[in-house]
Amino acid sequence: MKTVLITGANSGIGKATATELSAKGYQIVFIARDLQKAEAVKNEIISSSGNSNVDFIIADLLSLTDVRKSAELFKERYQKLDILINNAGVCLPERKITVDGFEEMFQINHLSHFLLTNKLLDLLKNSDDPRIINVSSAGYKAGRFDPENLQSEKKFSSFTTYCDTKLLNILFTFELAEKLKEIGVTVNALHPGVVRTNFAGELKGVFGLINNMFKPFLLSPKKGAETSVHLASSEEVRNITGKYFEKCKAVVPKNEFINSANQKLLWEKSMQFSGLKR
Repeated sequence: MKTVLITGANSGIGKATATELSAKGYQIVFIARDLQKAEAVKNEIISSSGNSNVDFIIADLLSLTDVRKSAELFKERYQKLDILINNAGVCLPERKITVDGFEEMFQINHLSHFLLTNKLLDLLKNSDDPRIINVSSAGYKAGRFDPENLQSEKKFSSFTTYCDTKLLNILFTFELAEKLKEIGVTVNALHPGVVRTNFAGELKGVFGLINNMFKPFLLSPKKGAETSVHLASSEEVRNITGKYFEKCKAVVPKNEFINSANQKLLWEKSMQFSGLKR
């Protein structure tokens, strides 16, 4: 039985992804920060999929200490990890700083997943078909990579900061794929589509108004999960790495900031921020 670890599975795309993969017979482990809600989601996934192999780990991505502990707890429970889906993402209305001293969107959308992934690489290497899947967004197209403004220090905008972090997802994906290509761990990123979830529900102003106006016309979470499920389970992509997917197809991402130099610089800064040793 293949084991999947997924973040952000309490609702929306993540929950739909976990449910679909559970229905395919996978062992599902998800990271959640609220025990009561995690129990409810676990029961829903089991009820919907008919598969009782569902587990969770309590951790908050706003705390790097929690992220480290979640990786250690996973290692205590499981001998290998087949699929890591870095799905959790937020778009927040104002700039706030985490207990670790980082802007919240930067930490949740990028840095915590960077740390979690690196902490679990040894278990991924134990799989005969290890896959890392990073959920990005088409918003990356509006993103900018400014090493002096990674945390919106100069100016904060919900939409701009979100797009910047989604660009970071792709830069991280491509650099990690390059580092792991010789050992057979595949790493890919994806855009799930514009999905009808509670995502960005706290936003106000024009962006929040547009989000609410178009919500009835957006994709269902199940539809939005299709590319994540495809990358996790399809034999077609078994040996494909370092790609960006939309609608289950690899496409070339277009943004002037996507290049090897920026990928490497982001990696170095992320290593420093997360306290990882080279």
